[in-house]
Amino acid sequence: MSTTVEIKGEFETKIKQLIDAGLYGNIAEAVRDALRHLLKDYDPKEIAVALYKQEKISLAKAASIAGVSLTAMKKILMEKGINPRLGVEGVRELNEDYEALKGTED
Repeated sequence: MSTTVEIKGEFETKIKQLIDAGLYGNIAEAVRDALRHLLKDYDPKEIAVALYKQEKISLAKAASIAGVSLTAMKKILMEKGINPRLGVEGVRELNEDYEALKGTED
């Protein structure tokens, strides 16, 4: 997946200074490193819970994102006061469940 981002103003100036100082080879490298630092502060379980609560993902997909079993994900949700939905709502969730569970086979 490729994403285009426009960087202007102070951010652009600071990144160019980092490149000029030899800390990064190019803007893309600096941005990737910045994103790595940003994302390490987020707990994948919290992300999975938020997406599941908003009904954007299935239970299996939430478990996959959180890196836990379906049983553990159900427990996490219940601890947060969220009742796990039973079954799939439609084709999208069914496909998500299939893809998420496909990766758990031994």
